[in-house]
Amino acid sequence: MKQKISFALIFVGISIFAQRFGYVDTDYVLKNLPAYQQAQDRLNKQTEHWEIEITQHQSELDEMINALNNEKIILSEEKIEEREKEIVEKKKNIADLEQKRYGPKGDLISAQLSFIKPLQDQIYNAVNKVAKRRNYGFVFDKGNGDLILIFSDPKYDISEEVLKTLKENNK
Repeated sequence: MKQKISFALIFVGISIFAQRFGYVDTDYVLKNLPAYQQAQDRLNKQTEHWEIEITQHQSELDEMINALNNEKIILSEEKIEEREKEIVEKKKNIADLEQKRYGPKGDLISAQLSFIKPLQDQIYNAVNKVAKRRNYGFVFDKGNGDLILIFSDPKYDISEEVLKTLKENNK
C-alpha cells in the first residue's frame, strides 16, 4: 500500500515538474517598443492640453473672486449675490471639467485605453505565440512587481470541474 502511495506521489511530482513555466516583464517590453513611447508622448501632450484648459478656467475664477472682493464695497447686495452665484457656478464647472478629464470614467482613462490597450493586446498575442512555440503551460507577468498569470494553456483550466463540484456540493 505504501508503495502505491509513494508511486502516486512521485507520478504527481513528475507531472507537476513536467509543466513548463515562463515569465515576461511587460514593463520592459513596453519601454522598448517605439510605438509605446509614441503613445505615451501623445498621452502626455493631451494631458498638458487639459491642464492648460483647467488652469485657464481657474485663472478666470481667481479674477472673478478678486474683482468681487475689490468691488464689494460699492456693489449692492443683489449684485454681490449674483456674482457669488457666478463664482459658485464657475467652481462647479471647474470641478466637473476635472472629473470629466481625470475622473474614473474620464478622458484620461479613455485615452489610455485607446493608446495603450492595442499595444497590450499585441504583447498578449506575442506571449501566446512564444508560450505555444516553447510548450509553456503557464506564463507570468512580473512587470509591475507582482507575478500575474497572463497565459495558461486551456487544458490546465479546472474552472468547469470546480464549478461542477460546487454545484454538486450545493444540492
